[in-house]
Amino acid sequence: MMVYPVIDVEGTGRHLKTECEKRNITPKEIQEFLGLAALQSVYGWFQGRTLPSLDNFYALSRYLGMRMEELVVPQNCSREVLVRGATRALERRMMAYLGFLLQAESAGKPVDIPAT
Repeated sequence: MMVYPVIDVEGTGRHLKTECEKRNITPKEIQEFLGLAALQSVYGWFQGRTLPSLDNFYALSRYLGMRMEELVVPQNCSREVLVRGATRALERRMMAYLGFLLQAESAGKPVDIPAT
């Protein structure tokens, strides 16, 4: 099982606003830097109604001198999910390896198993 991370949109918005206020960066400056048509986009982020696009998140992180991951606030209630693709790939590798071992054994060849 792997934990699927979920973003706290409201918490992230508050955090973005706080980081901008620390640096005396106004919503208008963000709008101009990102080339946004409407100032409402920035207010929507700060109020936790929406999140910036990935491109805007990246540009904003550079503007604030932070890593993108530092701007994101995770939700406490992440959910566990089974990563099916990864599990299937691992199963295929294990079956191929087992097949190799069985084939070598039936041919009477010694098999050198690498230490892990």
